[in-house]
Amino acid sequence: MSLRAKLLAIILGLLALTILILDLALYSSLNSFLYQRLDEQLVTSMSSASHVLVNGDLNGGLVPQSALGQWPVGTYIEFIDRSGIGLTLPIKASNNTIGPPPQLTRSTGKSLIYNFEIGKVSTVKSDGGNQDLSYRVLAVNENLPIGNGVVVVALPETQVDATLHRLLVVELLVSIGVLLLLSSIGSASLRFGLKPIQAMTDTASAIADGQLDRRVAAKGTGTEVLRLANALNKMLERIQSALDRSKHSEERLRVFIADVSHELRTPLTSIQGYAELYKQGALQDEGDLRRSIDRIESESKRMGALVEDLLMLARMDQSRPLILEPIDLSLLLDLAVTDASVVQPQRTFHKELGSNLWVLGDKNQISQVVANLLSNVRSHTPPDSPVWVKTYKVSKLEPIPKGAKSTAKDVGDLFGSVDPTIQDLLWDSYARLEVKDSGPGIETENLSKVFERFYRSDASRSRVQGGAGLGLSLVAAILHAHGGRAWVYSAGLGKGSTFGVDLPLIESDPSN
Repeated sequence: MSLRAKLLAIILGLLALTILILDLALYSSLNSFLYQRLDEQLVTSMSSASHVLVNGDLNGGLVPQSALGQWPVGTYIEFIDRSGIGLTLPIKASNNTIGPPPQLTRSTGKSLIYNFEIGKVSTVKSDGGNQDLSYRVLAVNENLPIGNGVVVVALPETQVDATLHRLLVVELLVSIGVLLLLSSIGSASLRFGLKPIQAMTDTASAIADGQLDRRVAAKGTGTEVLRLANALNKMLERIQSALDRSKHSEERLRVFIADVSHELRTPLTSIQGYAELYKQGALQDEGDLRRSIDRIESESKRMGALVEDLLMLARMDQSRPLILEPIDLSLLLDLAVTDASVVQPQRTFHKELGSNLWVLGDKNQISQVVANLLSNVRSHTPPDSPVWVKTYKVSKLEPIPKGAKSTAKDVGDLFGSVDPTIQDLLWDSYARLEVKDSGPGIETENLSKVFERFYRSDASRSRVQGGAGLGLSLVAAILHAHGGRAWVYSAGLGKGSTFGVDLPLIESDPSN
């Protein structure tokens, strides 16, 4: 059964029950009123019954015309003496026939039994074959000139029964007519009222058939149907967004696997080639053998670094818990710059380090973020070009520099979730770290790609330098797990680049 049929059946059932209760109440009320009026008529007519009995025709003739207006046609007035002999006078118009008289007494041997109670109104059946005819009877003890006995007035219930019967017929016809009319109106109203539900059903069927861009039409204000439509649309938007993210993730996974295969194949091919040369005895010269061993070692280190980066990314994707501790970001950057100066003594580092910049994080991972940013400078800028590094405090609501690209919005699609401890941490400010170089810069259209895995602005030069394009993607993943963000800015080719890191700031060292 459809929803509309169920609702219509419930409405008609309740309506039928209501009509039945009203019909019963009306019938019961009218029945009580008519019988009460009939009983009152019995009581008022008893005073004149004796006069009619005394002056009436003792042979059962017509009652005087003056008495006809007191009782309806078919009324019986009867006197029953002590011996049981009765005098009956029927009330009838001239030449009219009436029903059989009431059966007032019955004989059992030598005794006479009344079918009524003296002084109380009773109902008795007629005497004869017509058992459907009943009388309302009132009897009193009274002495008349014709003897001592009981005076009985019996009024027929014919008019009352006819009135009640007509009422039943009218109630039945009206009830059926009302039910039929309201069923038609109710069916049309339900069809109109449930039209939005039908539209939702059609839309859902279309979506199930693959039309994922379909949405439910939301009309009206404040109705349950509108709220349902809005909820369905919101659910469909989320499902569509999840499907898009899943498709995007699958595409990125395919690209990732292809890039990993490509990056691993290069050093493996080199190692395998030198091994084949040695096996075939082609490396007889000691210098050639040494160069081959150096290349094998170099490619092995490169492949090892790549595998380490991949393992780190895998751990970040799995959202493993961080080993959190308070970190002085300025001190960490100062130590990293000292190490970079040892590696490239000819490079000048300009430092501007703020004080009391404490962050909560995994020290090894934050150190790797700083090291990767400085390593990125060494890989892509001349060894004698200067570098500016600084740390300072910014408001949580302060935007990144105009024209910069951040990982804050989309990095969650690429990496795991934020660490729960960091996520529950309330903060108002960021500790910002900037690394600015004077290198070749980055094209504006490529700024949003620098944090992607295996992205290289100059693939041939980067591979010679030993990079696989994972350093900055590791930076983005680590910062996302710490509730922070990474961003990059460049005014264009030849104008240098600025890499920034924002981490939630805790105002002081919690260990103190």
